[in-house]
Order: sequence, then structure tokens, then C-alpha cells
Amino acid sequence: MFKLIIGNKRLSSWSMRPWLLMKQLGIPFEEEVVPFWHPDWTGRVRAAAGGAPVPGTVPILVDGALAVGDSLAIAETLAERLPGAGIWPPAPDRRALARALCAEMHASFAAIRLECSFDVLRSAQPKVLTAAAVGQLARADAIFAASDTRQGFLCGGFSAADAFFAPLALRTLQYALPLSAAAESYVRRIAQLPAVQEWIAAAAGEREWPMQGPNGRNYFAAVITADDAARLAQAWVAAWNRRDLDAVLALFAEDAAFVSPKAESFVGRARVEGKPALREYWTKALAAIPSLEFRFEAADWDPARSAIVVTYQADLAGRRARAVERWLVRADGRITYGEAFYGAAAP
Repeated sequence: MFKLIIGNKRLSSWSMRPWLLMKQLGIPFEEEVVPFWHPDWTGRVRAAAGGAPVPGTVPILVDGALAVGDSLAIAETLAERLPGAGIWPPAPDRRALARALCAEMHASFAAIRLECSFDVLRSAQPKVLTAAAVGQLARADAIFAASDTRQGFLCGGFSAADAFFAPLALRTLQYALPLSAAAESYVRRIAQLPAVQEWIAAAAGEREWPMQGPNGRNYFAAVITADDAARLAQAWVAAWNRRDLDAVLALFAEDAAFVSPKAESFVGRARVEGKPALREYWTKALAAIPSLEFRFEAADWDPARSAIVVTYQADLAGRRARAVERWLVRADGRITYGEAFYGAAAP
């Protein structure tokens, strides 16, 4: 069976291409993820490839004694091994187009890659592009829009061309880049493919990142972003509004500490440490508050301190006030420390 060596799904657009191609076409394979934070990245990749003389990059396809790096070379190797799998379209004209498009993706769109780093969890925060990237986006729009005349995909049925352009299509969603209606239709079609949805779901579960890499630099900028901070705060608000204490606690580390002037009236101390103590505090608080509604306003992320400041409006049984919480967040996205500050009552 084939083995595909890839990087983390959240950030590795190059890995996504052959992975998506094989998944969508039903080609069986085993995968091995080499995390980007690994202290011996090149050595680990080569070890995964059985010691083959490959570049210390991903993706790599392993087939017995053969190890092939580079996504385009992987596509060609798969086409040789499995001529009927649909890697390339059967019609000569569309096969030539698919190969040309893959080569173009391989060598072009540098400005968009630079200005819109691939991150499948980025939540459509708009991005202003340079003139170079705008020109490349126009070219991508033309390529995507032409799919409407070709059975919904770039060259007929799904092929390597669609797998190669899928990360760029997802970037337009991640950065809310403007597209024509026809191009947007293609992007939505790609985003809803079962294999793409599987990739995104797996990326959302990647939480093995350490606090620091071997060079001593932290991973907060790569793993916890401003978008992550907003998602975390919104999830916290939604969980409280459902009165779902398990969902609230899931956002906190096991040894998390929380400081609030309201805690003292429920558990006899302002600082509460550990999840069991937090559960006790918040269970008593919910029991005493017949109705609760939070309205999210903002989440300000400070990557240097790994801190989120959340501003919201709280309606506790008809008593309204604005409030702020400051959280310290570790690299796996869990809150390790929180402190609550309450403003004056709102009319």
C-alpha cells in the first residue's frame, strides 16, 4: 500500500494536494504526519521515507522501495502506477490542460501564497492584496470560472488539476477574497468535497503543538492567531448561553486558575484553581442565576503574551452590565488563567 508523508493539515497546502487527490479518487494509502515542530524535521521526514535520499520536505509518496518527493512528481507516479484511477482526464485535450494547470500552480501565484498563508482554520477575515496578488487572483478567477463548462471541475471530472488548485480555492475563503459568481461556485464545490471536509476536520483536531520549538521561539503565532482568539471567545459565549458547563470547562486546561470577585460569594475565595474547583464554582453560580445571556463584543489577541482580552455584555436575570475577561492561552488553545472584571450596570 502507498504511504504518504505529510505535514500538519492546518498549514501544509503542499501536503494537501496529493492527499486530496488520493482520498477523492479512492486510492488507498497510509498517512504519516511529521509535525512541523519536530526538532529534527529533515531527519524525521527522511526516516519516515525509509532513509531514501529525498529532500527534507513534504509531501513524500512511498511505494515499497520507491520514495517520491514533490507533489507534481507524486501525481505523475500515481498515474503510472494506476492508469485508470483518474489522476489525469482521459481526453487528450483535457489531459493536456490539466497538466498545464498543475504546472502553472506549481510555479505561479507566489504573491498570493506570500500574502495569504494557508490556514484552513482562518475564519474569512478580509485581506487587502498588493497589485501583484490582485493580478494573480484575477487569473485564478478565470481558471475557476471556466469549470462551469467542464462538468463542474477544471478539466471534466475531478483530477489532479482540482487537487492542485484546492488550497488556492480554500485561501479565497480563508481571506474573503472577491471572486466572480462562476468562480465562487467552483470554490464552494471544492470546499464541500468529502475529502476536503475530512482534511479540515482533522486540522481542527491538531493540538499536539508544544509551547516552544527547539530554537526557543514559541508557536503562538502559528497555532493561536487572532482568528483563533475570536473563535475561542465566541465558543465560550455560546456555551454559557446554552448553560453548557461541560463545554465551558472543555475550553480550560486541567490546572487552570480563574480569579473573580464573584467567586468569593459562591466558594469562599476569589481565586479558583483546577477544573474540579471551577466546576464547583460555576455549578453554584448557574444554580443561583435563573437566566443568563452574554453578548460577544470583541476579542483582542496579544501574541507576545499569549493573552486574549474578551469584552462582552452580560445579562444576569435582568441585571445588565459590560464585562471584560483576560485569559492566558497555551499553545494547544486551552485557557490556563482567567480573570474577570465587571463594569457598571447598564440601563
